[in-house]
Amino acid sequence: MPADVVVMVHPGALPATSYAGLAEALDAELLVIDLERIPAYREMMLCDGGQDVSVARLARYVVDRLVPARSWLMAGWSLGGVVAYAATASLPDHQLPRHLVVLDSIAPVPEHRRDASDFTPEVLLTWFAGYLAAKRGGRLELPAGVLRGRDIGTGLEVVLREAIRVGLVWPDVSVAGLRKVFDVYLAGLFRNVDLTAAYQAEPARVPMTLVRPQAGLLTTPGALGWQRLASTLSVTRCPGDHYSMLRESSVIAGVIRDRLALACSS
Repeated sequence: MPADVVVMVHPGALPATSYAGLAEALDAELLVIDLERIPAYREMMLCDGGQDVSVARLARYVVDRLVPARSWLMAGWSLGGVVAYAATASLPDHQLPRHLVVLDSIAPVPEHRRDASDFTPEVLLTWFAGYLAAKRGGRLELPAGVLRGRDIGTGLEVVLREAIRVGLVWPDVSVAGLRKVFDVYLAGLFRNVDLTAAYQAEPARVPMTLVRPQAGLLTTPGALGWQRLASTLSVTRCPGDHYSMLRESSVIAGVIRDRLALACSS
């Protein structure tokens, strides 16, 4: 039985190999549970798929894959943080993790419930630019205000031009080709928004830490709604955006080590 285990719930979008640096930086065994391995979760991005998917069902998938450990911590990025939170709701007291670390996850509380109509093209395109950069293993910093007032079509032209300029994509990539990638990205994003909106969360059963990147999904200050659920909550910052934060292995590993050490000493 391993001494320390970190269970990371990964919601897809980026490859699970994004945690390779974290695995090296941790003084613990890292178990990544990739929700993309669930066919119904993938199919939910299609109009006729995924009707039986919910945060609670995803949490059950996670719980079924937990391994016994003397000391363990649960973590999750984006929707993975919400699913990790839901997993703690179904565990008996003696099996609960010592701590829950959520990486730029938005709490499933009424004030943060959204649907597709709540997002402007500027917001969606900015998020997509960060996703595209992380997916391609590079960086893409758009000029300030360049997407303001643009629709999806003209905004994608801007994103493509900048992506070509910094070498993220080949010069022969077309706007139509990038639009296909964008549409798949949106399908995954709105799937996760819908899942979070439908989940009714109970109060937290374990201490929590929220890690917010410098440029996260939301500019709202504070704890992204988690203060409504958790009585023991801390918020810490790391460089990057919602997607590139997964490269900040040393920072995230430091947070996890601190939380494990704190829990063991209490």
